[in-house]
Amino acid sequence: MGFEKQLSWRRCLALVLVGAWNAEAVSMGTFPYEFLHPANIFVTFMYYALQLLIIEDLYSRFKLSYRDLFLIGILFGLLEEGVLTLTFYIPVTEWLKPGYGRILGINTVWATFLTFFHATYTVTLTFLIIDRFFPRNRGPLLNRRAYALILSYLLVLYIGNPIHVAFTVMPSQLHFNFKPKIEAILIVAFLIVILMFTVASRIRKSSYRSYTTVSLPQQSINQRALISDACIILLMSAAWFLPYMHNYEGFPETIALLYSVSLATLGPLAFSWYLKRSGGVNEKRLTIITASLVSFYMSLSVYCYFLSHDYISMFIIAVTFILELELVFKRPLLLSFPSLIRGTISLLKVNRGKNKRKPLTNRDNRASQPPNS
Repeated sequence: MGFEKQLSWRRCLALVLVGAWNAEAVSMGTFPYEFLHPANIFVTFMYYALQLLIIEDLYSRFKLSYRDLFLIGILFGLLEEGVLTLTFYIPVTEWLKPGYGRILGINTVWATFLTFFHATYTVTLTFLIIDRFFPRNRGPLLNRRAYALILSYLLVLYIGNPIHVAFTVMPSQLHFNFKPKIEAILIVAFLIVILMFTVASRIRKSSYRSYTTVSLPQQSINQRALISDACIILLMSAAWFLPYMHNYEGFPETIALLYSVSLATLGPLAFSWYLKRSGGVNEKRLTIITASLVSFYMSLSVYCYFLSHDYISMFIIAVTFILELELVFKRPLLLSFPSLIRGTISLLKVNRGKNKRKPLTNRDNRASQPPNS
């Protein structure tokens, strides 16, 4: 029982580290060497950590599927970007042209992209990675007291950070010191309420299925299916980032918005239909799907850091790229290095202790006796 509990919290630690890292450092939202700044630890990292712990509790408590996680990820994106950081409403940003895709005070193209970015990479991909290496928790993770503490901390962030963003003048960051329009806030609030009811409905259905369904044996998958999975994932990822790489400058605003919305909604539906038609999902296919997502996302990040001449960050992202692939394929090389060092130190200590306690031989006894007078 103690071993299972220890393994459970190792999984949780890996979950929050991978999720926060993929959402911020890999996306260049927060540079790798900025993670140790106190403000980023107590605000950015703690926000991701606490949110992901709540999702992990729901995921294990109600036996949720990856489709359920994707819906929760959409809600996650709306809450973070529409409530916590207010990036949906910023009038000027370094990522897009001023006023691009701005309707009723909302940057629609940016908001659509960022919401589904969090759904895919911050939430769904994080759980795909961790599930490949760590066994899934078998029951509830958080009790009422833990929920009270976590929700209290998040409430402080949800109130304090928007006030800081809206009323603080920071010349180095153009999106500070602005007031969102009331109609924009109402639209985002309406979407959040709709998603909350949708997620609650999915949780109830998933909870019922977990008590009524029987797990089926996994089918064998041929090499062609694995290759097709990888190709589809890579093509969908490339199509998703294609207009964003040029800040949508080559796309008219309406076309860019329709493109983002259609790809964000039809893409996951089409891929789910493809998996269902081709025999469901087994562990090998999930591994290939996860590795394909990680490879595209991390490679794009390494390339972007290279273009910005930030070679230290590029190297750090490349190392974490290897670490995440080790988690996916369950082949720890760099991950096992600390354990190898600890094992070597323990072995040296044991050998040193044996040498100290080594008994004297008969020859040593004769040599130690004084000569007869």
